[in-house]
Amino acid sequence: MSAETQYGTSMAKRSTRSTVGDRASVITLVHGTFAPDAPWTRPDSALSTSLRQAGCHVTRFVWSGRNSHRARASAAHGLAEYLRQQLTEHPRARHWVIAHSHGGNVALHAADRLRTARGRAAPVTTVTLATPFLHARSRSITGWPLFVIVLFSVLLLGSASATAVTGPRSPADAALLVGGGVFAAILALCAVGAVLHRRSLGPGWRSRLIGAVHAPTARPDEIVVIRAAGDEASGLLAAGQFVGWLSAAATRLLTNLWFWTILIGLPQLAVVVATLVGHGGQLAFNLLIYGFTAPGLVVVAVVAAMAGSAVLFGIDGPFAGLVASCSAEAAPPGTATLLQLEPRATATRSGLAHSSLYDDEQVIRYVLSAVRPSPHN
Repeated sequence: MSAETQYGTSMAKRSTRSTVGDRASVITLVHGTFAPDAPWTRPDSALSTSLRQAGCHVTRFVWSGRNSHRARASAAHGLAEYLRQQLTEHPRARHWVIAHSHGGNVALHAADRLRTARGRAAPVTTVTLATPFLHARSRSITGWPLFVIVLFSVLLLGSASATAVTGPRSPADAALLVGGGVFAAILALCAVGAVLHRRSLGPGWRSRLIGAVHAPTARPDEIVVIRAAGDEASGLLAAGQFVGWLSAAATRLLTNLWFWTILIGLPQLAVVVATLVGHGGQLAFNLLIYGFTAPGLVVVAVVAAMAGSAVLFGIDGPFAGLVASCSAEAAPPGTATLLQLEPRATATRSGLAHSSLYDDEQVIRYVLSAVRPSPHN
């Protein structure tokens, strides 16, 4: 658990020592990416104040806020432990988590841990605000496609290194250098991801990694999804969906026999033709070299689209992209309650819709109506 998560848990524990009435509502606020000190989670925020005035007990959970699968998985573990302590201290209270942005993914995985440990429905209801729910589908590239990819990768990196030493002499050499550099950068990002996940590597690491990324299946009455039309993050959500489609398409392409047959066969056919028509051995040799280089560059382009674009999901996104095609969706798998707000852009409103959804009066009223403790308890 990171130092930030430890601090967040201890701070939240200190704030729950006051007496919580029977069947009262205990609310935990969880911030999103890059926002460990999010103003909306502070005691004086509009949401916190309204919840306390309604008789709720409000706490906050602080995590690192880093944009990586590893950081979110670590935060989910910490939040699950904290919620387990709350459930022990207040077994008859109603427990809620209100999470913003990627904090919603953290909260869903934490609730799923509790559900798995207890063997029944999660005792915590989650309310997510503008969360891009991560979906991960297993990717399997084995056998001859993997061999061909590795072969061309080695040839490309070797050729690019040799060209870098001697210096580019043609546009083709420049393209070779660029392609080799891009591929080397992707390999470096994959290595960074492997280092971040080194403790979980071992038998079954593929399924564990996919499980840590893929949003748990939502069940009725366990999650409320709140979104606003015109949210600036909708562009990133669309980009995440496009990356998911691109990644799946790249997988189909790399495992297609006809793709490799055409990619490798046409350049080699050109070599044969050049040799037969008597254009000289040097031309045939050049065609042979570039006949292998061209497929290598195509491999770079496809793998770059498949793995490099996954940086959108975090610095360890390319590493996760080795075993899964990921996308960001508007809802988690399963059944959830959805509240879709109208566009919030008005002449009197300032700030980003994504970063102020938790201050919206309609959202606060909806949350209060859901979590308000019963006057009979």
